[in-house]
Amino acid sequence: MRVVVADDEPDMQDYFGKILSHLGHQVVGVCANGKELLETCQKVTPDLVITDLKMPEMNGDDALREIWEANAIPAILISAYQCPDWITQGKSLPPVRYLNKPINRAKLQSTLESFSDCELGKTDPIKKPEN
Repeated sequence: MRVVVADDEPDMQDYFGKILSHLGHQVVGVCANGKELLETCQKVTPDLVITDLKMPEMNGDDALREIWEANAIPAILISAYQCPDWITQGKSLPPVRYLNKPINRAKLQSTLESFSDCELGKTDPIKKPEN
């Protein structure tokens, strides 16, 4: 899976890069804020975005909303803060998961595995009958 990671903490950027690579995923972009995330997702189209919520210049959720205007990329939102209401109320269009910091490998792996192939755009949502 091609993943873009956004977090303003360099240690978290490195952590996600190592863990995702170890789990067999390709990190195609690393960003320090929401503006960089938006720009990166316009250049490369990832299968998944992992972003911190609270970042300088532009928050992760604000960046995702702009990204989703062009492309419904699934996302994992991470934060030390409470899950935003718009996620718990089901108001997000693409598939979204939420993880509280600190994040360990097992928690990240199970969250990555929770996305279906359909949610990640690997299969058609409706199977057509074969003739």
